[in-house]
Amino acid sequence: MADGLGVTIKQLRLAKGLTQAAIYSGIISRSFASRFESGQYDISASKLFEILDNLAISVDEFRFIHQHYQSSPLDQALSQTARYYEQQNFPALSAWIKGHQQSPHAYDRLVASYMQIKLLSFDRAQFGMTAAILPAYQHLQETPTWTLQELKFANVLVPLTMNDAGLAALAPLMSKMALNCDRYLTPWGDPFKVLIDLLAFYGTVFQVLLSAKAFDLARELKPKFEAIDPADLDWDGRFSRQVWLALWDCYFGDWQVGNRILMEIMTVEKQQRPFLDNNLRSIIQVRTAEAKRYRQK
Repeated sequence: MADGLGVTIKQLRLAKGLTQAAIYSGIISRSFASRFESGQYDISASKLFEILDNLAISVDEFRFIHQHYQSSPLDQALSQTARYYEQQNFPALSAWIKGHQQSPHAYDRLVASYMQIKLLSFDRAQFGMTAAILPAYQHLQETPTWTLQELKFANVLVPLTMNDAGLAALAPLMSKMALNCDRYLTPWGDPFKVLIDLLAFYGTVFQVLLSAKAFDLARELKPKFEAIDPADLDWDGRFSRQVWLALWDCYFGDWQVGNRILMEIMTVEKQQRPFLDNNLRSIIQVRTAEAKRYRQK
């Protein structure tokens, strides 16, 4: 087993100038450690975690190094499709989806299904269930506990759930999202940045309600955004939270305050090349115009 976990551990240990005793003491014996580092033996996950703690390396970083400094195939698929979507390079995204819908790998098919939903929902309020998007919809609906990757895609459920079960189904869906995000929060903060996913989810709900002209329900979302403490967010999260609250003001609060904040944000965006977030710019432009029409009525 030349590519065993122990071989990579040994490389890291030597690179850090550590002895076997420094990282294995109290975990595995000296003789076992030698066989482990030669690739003859593997160890349990709990012991591996202890060893990685002694090396001051996270599990994700170790996996990346062990795979010859390459992301996993799933992460590569997610990164590639996310880049296409954020750049609004929809022809490339469509081509990727088409090329992976029948992939022999389950993760490729699932990512293709997720991205098909995001592509369809980008510029339309409603769309029907198709064979291409059904796998992602069923996967998220039938899974009671979502992992980090599923949290990132949970917002694709919002338009589908509304189309399938009506507006009343959005409240329990929001509760499910909040509960699953809460599992990853600790007394020391948000190590996995799930609050950004929660903001994106609430933002999707807000937009779906506005598109459905369910303005009373959209108005009730402000406490959801406010409940997320900006002190727990990074720059992107604070930026996103400010956008959603400003858009809320444009519809239901002080138009001048909301519009001023959005104009300031757009000024920052215009100074960047390429733009920080093409999708966010599109949302601001479309929603501020619609907010004006809503207020005029």
